[in-house]
Amino acid sequence: MNPLERRCRRLLRAYPRWYRRQRGDEMLATLLEASQPGQRWPSARDVRALIMGGLRVRAAQDQRLTTAANLRLAAQLGAALTLLLLIAGNLTSVILIWAHVYSSNTGIGYWLGYGLLGLAAVVAAWFAPRPVVAVLALAAAGAWVYWGDRVMAILPAGLLVLLAVLIFLGERLPRSWLWLAGGLFAVNVLQALTPVAPFYNFYTLLIFVPWIILGTVVGWAFVDARPAMAMAIYIACTYLASDLLSYVGYGVRPLTSLPVIVPAAAAALLASGSFWRLRRQAVL
Repeated sequence: MNPLERRCRRLLRAYPRWYRRQRGDEMLATLLEASQPGQRWPSARDVRALIMGGLRVRAAQDQRLTTAANLRLAAQLGAALTLLLLIAGNLTSVILIWAHVYSSNTGIGYWLGYGLLGLAAVVAAWFAPRPVVAVLALAAAGAWVYWGDRVMAILPAGLLVLLAVLIFLGERLPRSWLWLAGGLFAVNVLQALTPVAPFYNFYTLLIFVPWIILGTVVGWAFVDARPAMAMAIYIACTYLASDLLSYVGYGVRPLTSLPVIVPAAAAALLASGSFWRLRRQAVL
């Protein structure tokens, strides 16, 4: 394989895998036939055409679904992202107790139990048969309510039930979204572990990573608006729903405070923009 062919194959990754399987060899042959003798790099025109063509094909993927179907997928992803944040908090609390950073060990077994059950349910949403997802999600929801704080368990239990219901309505989460779920989960875990010495020096860097992920998702909305809608749900659940439950159960902070208003405005803006874009991308 010469350098030109290798670089053209890399550019073809702009297209989805199924498209490359169907037309990748044909496109590669056309590019190589049109090249000059001894050429080592694709021309700027070919680079632009391949990247723009790949983005157009990827943007058309969710056009095969209705607006309602795409909203269900966005809600699934939003529920999964929020659950992963809550699960990261539980599992890292267990780790910090084991590392003697936290002194209390009350409920450590319960945190570990429903944290692992919830993590299994979220992972199953991508990989396991629907009945397995339902069983794991309902088991995790029941454990969260039974062992956890009754008020604060409302959000994760509700999201687990929602995830199980949406899975049975037909659409499954695309595996191309795993990077977003895995990235946010890893960042949340590492941020929670920054009190431990090996991770302390990464605290400043980790503050900016979620913003980079959010910017990537917002930019990607021109190709696929569903992850942006999911991020709006994630922001709403993380800041608004959690604060509302804290206020109702414990009077932690007034709902008109700035830390609530800013995320509310951000979630509303992101949701409205991604919904408008999603409507334009869907078939109906």
